[in-house]
Amino acid sequence: MTAPVVVAADRTPAGAAALGWATGFAHLLGAPLETCPGDPPDLLVAAARARAVVVGHAGPFALHRPLLAVVDHAACDVVVVRGDPRPTFDRVTALVTGTAHDAPVLAEAVELARLRGCALRVLHAVPPLPVRVDDAQWPVAHADQLLRGVRHTSVLARMHPHEAITRYADTDLLVTGDPGPVTRAALHHATCPVLVVRHPAVPHVPAQRDPRVTAAR
Repeated sequence: MTAPVVVAADRTPAGAAALGWATGFAHLLGAPLETCPGDPPDLLVAAARARAVVVGHAGPFALHRPLLAVVDHAACDVVVVRGDPRPTFDRVTALVTGTAHDAPVLAEAVELARLRGCALRVLHAVPPLPVRVDDAQWPVAHADQLLRGVRHTSVLARMHPHEAITRYADTDLLVTGDPGPVTRAALHHATCPVLVVRHPAVPHVPAQRDPRVTAAR
């Protein structure tokens, strides 16, 4: 049986926005939709058997600690939906960081862009530093290699992650996975839904080729 999409639905505008987004998401995946009280303990229990948990967040303010706890500890993907209505850009954006988290993020973004019939963008933010010991272009080049045969655009943004997320806000969904400052920046600064990909713990080393991405060519 297909794992359900679980949504924290309540009578608030944020809850209504989360329910609306989750309904479309479940239909896109061909998954059943279930509602759940918005309490973090209930959501974490539901996440153990879910394909994704969808929660709403109202306004431009930073996420509160209980919601961050769901993002950090849920056993499945978590989507945070802002309550404000937005225009449609027909684009999914994958945030890459140059770690092994990138492969599952790209695989998820490829699949969702395919199901939505929309464009795929890869975005990597690099803070401007006078001296660098790393290769700032490698994460984007590696993502391009993983996505060989998949139509996409790649952006190397020489700015801090929160600046890049604000600058490249013309997207319907951000897909991220690295449990670090890039994901936090997305959760706190994005004006669109943010999907945090959950996958087994991986070391912070360059990503290896993911067969799910190559299969999507």
